[in-house]
Amino acid sequence: MPKILVFSQASALRTILLDEQDHLIYKIHTPKKFLHSTTTITRYSRPSSPEGESEREEEELARIHWRYIQHSRLVLEGKIFRVPNMLERTGFCGRDRKFTAPDGLEYRWVMRNHSMKLVLDDTSDTIVVKFHEGSPGYLSPKRRSYLEIFPNGQHMIDIIVATFVYAEWKRRARR
Repeated sequence: MPKILVFSQASALRTILLDEQDHLIYKIHTPKKFLHSTTTITRYSRPSSPEGESEREEEELARIHWRYIQHSRLVLEGKIFRVPNMLERTGFCGRDRKFTAPDGLEYRWVMRNHSMKLVLDDTSDTIVVKFHEGSPGYLSPKRRSYLEIFPNGQHMIDIIVATFVYAEWKRRARR
């Protein structure tokens, strides 16, 4: 059964990700700066009881140090990565990004103008995550954006969220 993470805002750089029960799971914050901003991704523990929402613990999961002349850097679980080394450009015109996860497998963010998905980077192209972009409600019903994480990706949700934030920012910048 897929796990759903719903965005509170349209921006992947300034949002809260909620689970199916509307529990806060991740907070993604980027201050509005012209140059050299840093995105912080915070993970929240699940409440131990329905009344325990205020007892949640928070932990910094990742930081993305955005750079426009030099390469951006991703700090994930205490390790510093130059983004071009961790999220290698691939695909048509280099618009997709691939990475090796801690499970030793290669995954690829397939980025198109109005969609994005994470696939296993092998001959099967098995879908691991689908990003469903929200709708403002002008021509179709209003809907918030969400990530649909299939069982084959649920062991690495933290890495999915961290790499998604970078890939989604790149995808939107290209539109």
